[in-house]
Amino acid sequence: MNNIKYILILLISVIYINGCKSDEETSKKQNQGQTDKIEHNEQNPLTLTVEKPSNENYIFGDNIKITGKVKNGFNQDTVILSINNKDVAVLTKENTSYTWDTKTGHTGKSIFEIELNRDNQRFRKQQFITVFSDKKPEEYTYKIKNVYKHDVQAYTQGLFYKNGFLYEATGLKGQSTVRKVKLETGEVLQSFAIPKDVFGEGITLYNNKIIQISWESGRGFVYDFKTFKELDKFNYGGEGWGICTDDKHLFMTNGSAEVKVLEPETYSVVKTFEVYDNEGPVKYLNELEYIDGFIYANIYQYEKIVKFDPHTGKVAAYIDLSHILPMNDYKPDTDVLNGIAYDKDNKRLFVTGKLWPKLFEIELVKK
Repeated sequence: MNNIKYILILLISVIYINGCKSDEETSKKQNQGQTDKIEHNEQNPLTLTVEKPSNENYIFGDNIKITGKVKNGFNQDTVILSINNKDVAVLTKENTSYTWDTKTGHTGKSIFEIELNRDNQRFRKQQFITVFSDKKPEEYTYKIKNVYKHDVQAYTQGLFYKNGFLYEATGLKGQSTVRKVKLETGEVLQSFAIPKDVFGEGITLYNNKIIQISWESGRGFVYDFKTFKELDKFNYGGEGWGICTDDKHLFMTNGSAEVKVLEPETYSVVKTFEVYDNEGPVKYLNELEYIDGFIYANIYQYEKIVKFDPHTGKVAAYIDLSHILPMNDYKPDTDVLNGIAYDKDNKRLFVTGKLWPKLFEIELVKK
């Protein structure tokens, strides 16, 4: 009798367990079905196509056809097209394409994005293209007009000229300074050290304020032009290398081909572009100087300066400064060409380098 009772209890337990397992599997299948349904509903209905270039590359000046469509029954909805984060067109079932004139943009990478909002859902599709310059750059060499003394201990990161004096930023952690220098003698007239944990980089003058960036710390500093008193600080993403201004915006490099354009009061990024010639990007952009509508940039590790248009990113010219520092001036720690300053009133161009004993006033000579 006890054996029969034990068997009955065992059978009831097995049936109960199997029933629970069956319910669990059913529930799991139902949930899986719901998940599949949700995933199916969230599949992106947008398609984005960009017309292929007529030759190997997209060239500045090309007109490019961009087409955005909606599939799976979304055809009555409108799609917003943006280029480089600016809305440029509304695409509809009747008008699915937009022709973009690359002259309204810049060289380097451009981003196309279409966006659809429907039933509290947002769908996006992006595509990138690269635009090359349509001009072969001019080539220049140099003629030395004057030679001045330069502090051989100055690891030059930034340089500009104002009211008869040079203003220089030096780098290296624990050694970074901002200084006022007498051009004729190289004498340091005024100087202060920036925080020891900061590797100082480029400087520029905007609205009677010296604006400085730093290498890896993502920290910028603002000083009074006359007193060097710190007025403000700001933060930015990525590295900081060179900086200059056209008195409307700030332009900043990070060691790549990219230039960030900043709003000079808030230091927020207005846009970015890449510097390209007719063959490709110009990487390692370093110290900057704005001169007569163009930006001149040192190319890190090269005895060369690139001149480019800040509105388009197109390279206008290369300046070859090979052998400007005589070999007998080189020491074991002599570093690379870096530092460009311009005397706008007297049309004088100055260049120097990191730990160089000399600063040169040069005249550009077309090859």
